[in-house]
Parts: sequence; C-alpha cells; structure tokens
Amino acid sequence: MKKRAAILSIFYALGQIGQGLLLHPYQTMQSLVRDRVFLWMIFLPMIVLGMGKLVGMLVSALVFSAFLVNWFIFFCLYWQCLLLYLLVRFWVGFKS
Repeated sequence: MKKRAAILSIFYALGQIGQGLLLHPYQTMQSLVRDRVFLWMIFLPMIVLGMGKLVGMLVSALVFSAFLVNWFIFFCLYWQCLLLYLLVRFWVGFKS
C-alpha cells in the first residue's frame, strides 16, 4: 500500500504543478525556480504538444481538425515561450 500511495502522491504533485503552470504561470515558475525539484516541468508544453500531435493524427478526419491542431500547436509554443521567459527572469532575479 505504501508504494501505491507514493505513486499517487507523485502523480498528484505533477498534476498540481501542471495546473499551476497553466493557470498561474508566474507564481508557479517562481516556486519551481526557487525549489529546483520539479524544474524539468517547464517543458510540459512540449510534452503536451507531442501527445497532442499524436491525437491530432488519429482525429484527422474532423472538418475543423486542421484549424484546431494549428491553434493547439500555436498555444503550446506560446506557452513554452512564456515559461522559458519566466525561467530566465526568475533565474537571474534569484542569483542576485
């Protein structure tokens, strides 16, 4: 039971960080850069984009699929640029 609880706890933490990066990127990136434990989570948009492209290939029969896939790709790239900007900003801010 301890192993299952540990796995659920890890997935809960990753879900909370992912939700924070989506809804409150400024505050979440500040705590990620300060603590540096889950700093790899800044690449979450690229992970989501990779999974989204797979789903997009499977659902390519929809009428508006090209528009939705392009919008999704733009959103993920924009989100990744925002997170990288905040990473650099907080990294420089916490060093001084």
